[in-house]
This record gives sequence, C-alpha cells and structure tokens, in this order.
Amino acid sequence: MIRQVLLFGFVLLLASCKKEDDLSGIDLGYDYFPNKVGSYIIYDVDSTYYGVNTESYSFQIKEELIEEFVDNEGEPNVKINRFYRPANNTPWILIDVWTQKRTTTTAEKVVDNIRYVKMEFPVKNGGTWNGNAYNNYPAQQYKYSNLAGFADVGILQFDNTVTVEQQNNVNLVDEEIFYEVYAKGVGMVFRQATDLNTQGSQTSGYEVVYRAISYSIE
Repeated sequence: MIRQVLLFGFVLLLASCKKEDDLSGIDLGYDYFPNKVGSYIIYDVDSTYYGVNTESYSFQIKEELIEEFVDNEGEPNVKINRFYRPANNTPWILIDVWTQKRTTTTAEKVVDNIRYVKMEFPVKNGGTWNGNAYNNYPAQQYKYSNLAGFADVGILQFDNTVTVEQQNNVNLVDEEIFYEVYAKGVGMVFRQATDLNTQGSQTSGYEVVYRAISYSIE
C-alpha cells in the first residue's frame, strides 16, 4: 500500500513538472510590444482633415523609449519621447512625453494623460478586451485578428504581425475605422484612424495613417 502511494505521488510529480515545462514554452505574445529603453520607431504620417476646407499634411513622428521608472503601483514603466519633423533631414522637435508599461496580462500606454489597454496577453486570434478599462471613456471592445500574418506597410515589410481592431463602425452617415498593426520584435508598425461624417452635403472629420519607415530595437 505504501509503495502504491509513493508511486502515485511520483507520477503526479512528473505530471506537474511536465505541465510547468509546457507552460514555460508558451508564447504569450509579449514580443509584439517591446519595452526596452533605447528602442525607437520612426513613422511617416499622412493626415487629412475635412470640413469647409480640406487640409492635408505629411510629416514624420519618432517614438523613443528613453527611461524606466516605477509607478504608484510598484510596476516598471517606460517614458516615451515623441518627436516631430516636417521632412527627412530636418531637426527633430520634442512634442510629447508619453509612458507605457507591459505587465504579465496587458500592454498599456498613457496618451495625453489617458491610459489605454493596447494589448492583452496571451495574444490570440479573436481575443477581445476593453481598451478603455483604465480611463473614463465608455467601454470599447478591442479585438485581435490576422495573428502571425504578413504586413506590407510601404517601405518595410514584416512576416509576423497581429492586428488590433479598435473600432469598425461604417454606415450611411459615419465611417469610424481604427486599428493598429504590431510586428513581432518591433512594436506598432501601422496605424489607421478614420473618423468621418457624411451627413448632408459636406464631409467632416479626419483620416490619419502611420507607417513605420525605420526602427531600432535594443
């Protein structure tokens, strides 16, 4: 009887070890949201604003992770310096300081003092979460799609990306399309933000597109 109990316990131990090994091999998708100080991404940005007059602008934005700090919850965060320049070979101008953090279950970014849950882990096709869970805006369901898909964003191409669908509302009056594409080991490489209203004879609203053109991941 004692021998049987010991044998049963040994089998449970092996099963437990095997389970832990299996879990340690699971890719939760953290690499879609790199969080290393010294990394940066440069984007070409095209924006169009509709109203009485239509105005279009093209410029570049650089987001650089510059410094790690600990927040009030005792969790590590990273400061992001955001720079603007009107064209290549012109000086960068600092315009914003944002922050981000990556926990075991979320990737969060504070944009103009508003916290958004950009990603939720594990990353999986069809996975959904509330992107506004930590701010005062109404709940907004984000959704993963096209996991491990190829993305051509213009100058650069990426073999392993995931799309985060943030909003997709298209009807006879409104066109609200917001989504971001994240490349594994790089971060956000594409963003579309479209908010148009076609009620009446005049279109109003905006379209903004970010395309990654250069990056460095420390």
